[in-house]
Amino acid sequence: MAEAALTRVQTARVWRFVRNCITGGAATGIYFAVYLPLHLLLHLNQSLADNVGLLVGAGVQFVGARYFVFRARQGKLHKQLAGFVLAEAATLLMNVLMLWLGRTLLPERIAHSHLLVLVTSFAVFACFSYPAWHLVFRTPKEEAAPGGAAS
Repeated sequence: MAEAALTRVQTARVWRFVRNCITGGAATGIYFAVYLPLHLLLHLNQSLADNVGLLVGAGVQFVGARYFVFRARQGKLHKQLAGFVLAEAATLLMNVLMLWLGRTLLPERIAHSHLLVLVTSFAVFACFSYPAWHLVFRTPKEEAAPGGAAS
């Protein structure tokens, strides 16, 4: 019985991670769908187009995380949004730091590889962002009904 429950918990975690990857892929796709036309077609400054794309992508990530990944509809929106913004700001700083460390400490051919960005950003995602989002979107535990009855 305990093994079946453990398997259900593990399966739920795997599916939540898969839903997060789908949401992240959608957010990345939306980022490019906003960034590329702004920069390449409308000739907006690259930095401005990038920032607009990042904000729209982050919005998609937040909505997807809240409603699809963690299914945290009953949480307080303003607290979740504030926590998400703080987590994303910390994520940005960690990505910059990890990339700087990689480019400073690793051999030149690795340090200037485009793969370094993928590796460092995935490490920050897996070790910080995703766990932080668990805290941001956690739902209050249901209070036990009197006498152990289900509510």
